[in-house]
Amino acid sequence: MAADERSRLGDAVTVSGFRLGSVAARLTPGPLASATASLLGAGASVTSAERRDMIQRHLRRVNPQVRSAELRLQTQAAFDSYARYYVESFRLPSLSARAVERGFTKDGYQHILRGLEAGNGVILALPHLGGWEWAGRWMTDQGHRLTVVVEALEPPELFEWFVDLRQRLGMTVVPLGPGAAGAVMKALRNNEVVCLLCDRDIERTGVEVEFFGERTTLPAGPAMLGLRAGAPLLPKAVYFTS
Repeated sequence: MAADERSRLGDAVTVSGFRLGSVAARLTPGPLASATASLLGAGASVTSAERRDMIQRHLRRVNPQVRSAELRLQTQAAFDSYARYYVESFRLPSLSARAVERGFTKDGYQHILRGLEAGNGVILALPHLGGWEWAGRWMTDQGHRLTVVVEALEPPELFEWFVDLRQRLGMTVVPLGPGAAGAVMKALRNNEVVCLLCDRDIERTGVEVEFFGERTTLPAGPAMLGLRAGAPLLPKAVYFTS
């Protein structure tokens, strides 16, 4: 089998896996879905040695004194969190607004409302943390128009599948790229809430900062677009608390 054929086959298997996982998650009761996420996280940790090593390097950078047993626990917790994110995101379209409300607590929501009162939109700067799509679904349930800028995934069929998922949750999805800034400015002029993931500078064109004793770059887009539009910039995060 040629390399391009193997690549196409691998892409098809990946997309099919996400689709099947989505169907299974929606048919699984909440407590069982959480247990399934833990099993998936454990499996991913065992089979993804390169990612496991990367997580451990980052954890040591944050805390050089972390011991080996605690390092293993924290590493597994990262895999568990990622698996839980996928399982809960897959379940969202089938959940009622009441179920989403019951599974979500808020702190600081009044700042978003005050920002929208000014009429220039609001920018939420978010890290890759927890289940932010749950928060996005909750926001659209409150009647807010929500525009999200996301990294385009490979293969394109997988990205389109995720776009469809988020659109069914009421979000407007904008792929990261040359047209993203214009789409964000338009959304802010329409007094929408814009979500920008802010902890990963994919294009390496951001602002240099010191992060846990090392130099790196973080995206300048949230601050730049906020200044340009006159929109408040609010740092937000979504945590798994249980």
